[in-house]
Parts: sequence; structure tokens; C-alpha cells
Amino acid sequence: MKEVRLLVVRQPIFNRAKRVVGYELLFHALEGRDLNSSSIDKDQASRWVVDAYLHLFRPPRLTGGKLAFVPAPLTMLMQDLVIVLPPSHSVLQVDANETGDDLIEVCFRFKVTGYPIAVKNFLPWAPVYPLVAIANILKVDLGVVTGTERQRAVTAFGTPTRKLLAERVETMEDFLEAERAGYDYFQGSFFCQPESLSSRVLPSHKFTYLRVLHLLSEPDWELGRVEQVLKTDPSLAFKLLRFVNSAAVGIRHRVSTLRHALVLLGERLLRRWLLVAVTTLLLEDKPCELLVTALVRGSLCEQIAQALRLPSDPDPFLCGLFSVLDALLDQPLTEILEDLPLSTGLKDALLGLPTPLGRIYALVRAYERAEWETVKALAGQLSLPEQMLSTYYERAVQWTDQLFAQEEIGLPS
Repeated sequence: MKEVRLLVVRQPIFNRAKRVVGYELLFHALEGRDLNSSSIDKDQASRWVVDAYLHLFRPPRLTGGKLAFVPAPLTMLMQDLVIVLPPSHSVLQVDANETGDDLIEVCFRFKVTGYPIAVKNFLPWAPVYPLVAIANILKVDLGVVTGTERQRAVTAFGTPTRKLLAERVETMEDFLEAERAGYDYFQGSFFCQPESLSSRVLPSHKFTYLRVLHLLSEPDWELGRVEQVLKTDPSLAFKLLRFVNSAAVGIRHRVSTLRHALVLLGERLLRRWLLVAVTTLLLEDKPCELLVTALVRGSLCEQIAQALRLPSDPDPFLCGLFSVLDALLDQPLTEILEDLPLSTGLKDALLGLPTPLGRIYALVRAYERAEWETVKALAGQLSLPEQMLSTYYERAVQWTDQLFAQEEIGLPS
């Protein structure tokens, strides 16, 4: 039997405080067909999902211990394949379009055994009442449900035990509207968008962080220049000394000066730590998932560039990390790049030009949005085996989650 490989991506689900409560897992067969496509045998598709979930992308490795919203086609439920999934970390996501007596019966059975049920493609003007009664979460696509129906979905069907989730929340305006309407959970790319584009003057501390990012983007840098910049920001200097003296580094004797700390870390580790620390300080009132997204993108770009044996200048990791600067600073990316004298290659990639790094960045963005046809086309242009993307993605997610778990770095929880 021909081996089947899957691509998988996680998409965050936020609560009203913009904290991630779980991730929806999206799977795709490498043959270029959607797992829900009628051209794929449903039995086989269900087995692929469970196999991928259990063996390739186990929840602790892909969701960092948060809830995993797992697509659960009727066939998968009827065959009891989901019993291998932990109820405490899994939400079974069913499709309202598959409604019928069999779906109602099997959803009720799994809910009784402890599995939360989420209903995708819920339409407030055509509710499936038995399924609504069973559901813990109703997912409303804001691209389909518009106008007063968005509000009516909450008032008519929301209860203390049944929450409403707004899907396709693309802008901060979408988020605020859904929040006012009473939605409890939100899914979409709104957290990666600037809240209000402006040309206002940046606070002095943010200019300091941009100076650090500029220094780190240079292939040749002087330790003395880095030290002078760090001395202008006590919080960043303190974080560095705390990190160097932590168990994560393993230094036996206490380090009390910036110069000593810079020398001990070495250029590679210092660059990476500063990138993460500075971006974290830029977050302020932004969702922490914004930094998670930037780090995953950076790691993915870096791994793909290494696999293709591309030069390290422009830095692929910086491309992923800098991709969220507009959302961090609420300013147009073009204006930010004018203030940061980065290399032409890095700017071109971030602006979407079809350079080698630009194509890698476009591939990473298409992958995180689950745009599988674009992923296939870009991987072909780069001569990159598609099946490797799932491995690179899992590595990027694991590395990022581990980084956030290291409290010594001072990252937000």
C-alpha cells in the first residue's frame, strides 16, 4: 500500500483576554487533496488524522499542553477511533453539514464520556437543534455570518455551558465587534495585524529596541556597540544578567558585568537571546502568540534555508522574526523598514519580492494559513520535498514552546 504523508498546522484560538486556550489542528494529504474531499476514502482519511495526531504530532508536542481542536469526521467517530485521544486535552470538532441521527447519537455518546464537542460551520438561521444541545462550542464563520446574525447567534444560542467562537477574525475591528457581541473565543489572523496604523513618534525605549535589532541584523558586529546600547536600557541589561546566571546557561561563578556576560554567551547564543528578549519587550499589550508566531516563522525559514543550502546573509531567522514588526509597533512595515537600515535582501524578502528568501518566507506564510495549493507550488519552485515541511514545522513549534517554558529568559507566560 502506498505510504501517505500529511502536512499539519496549528491555528490558535484566543479567549477574550487574547490568551491562547487551544489550537485547531488542520491536516492535509500530500497528494494535494483535502482530507474532507469526496475523492478521498473517509475511512482512510480518518485513520490518517488519528495516526498523525498520535504518532507524528502528539498534542504535547504540537499544542504545548493546550486544548487540541481535532477534526472528527462522522466516519472517524462511528469507528470509535477518537478513543485514543485524551479527553482532557482534546475537543472533537464536528461539521454541522454532516448532521444526521448517526452524528447526533455518536456525539452524545462521546460527550458523556468526557469529550467536549465543537460544531464547525454553525449557521444561526439554520441551527441543528439536537446538535446544538450537545455542543460545548459553536463556531461561527464571520465570513459567512454577517450583520445582525452575528449578534443573534450569541443571544439565541449562547449559554453558560455553551460558548460561541468567532472564526475568520481578520482585523482588530473584527475582534472588537465579536467581543462586544458576546463571543467567548476567537480564531483568525487579527493578532498579527496592526491595531491602528499611524506615523506617530515611537517612545524612546522602542527606539532602543529597534537599535538592538539593527545591530543584530549586521553580519559583522562589535561587542562594544552592543554593550553601549544595552547600558541605555536597564530592563534589558537586567534580563541578560539574570539569564546568564540561570541554570539554563550553567555558569558556575556569578556574572555581574555586562561585558563578562556578553563574552560568556558567545555571538550565536547572544544574538538569539537578544532577538527574543527585545521582541518580547516590544509586545507590551500585544498577545503573546504574536511572538510565538514570529519565532515559529523564523525557525521554519531558517530550517528551509539550511536544507536548500542558501547563504546565511540575509538571515532567514530574522526574516521570520521581523515579519511581525508592523503588528508590534502599529506602523506600516514599509515605514519601519525605512527606519531600520537592514540589508536589501532582508527588506526584499519581507516586502514579498520573489527572491530565494522571499519565496521561503512566502512558503512559510502559506503553510501557516493552510493554503495547500500555494504551498505545493512554492515548494516545487524551491525544489523542496513537501513531506519535509511537517518535520520542520514540528521542530519549530517544539523549539518555540520550549523557549517560552524557560522562565529564566523572562518571557511572558
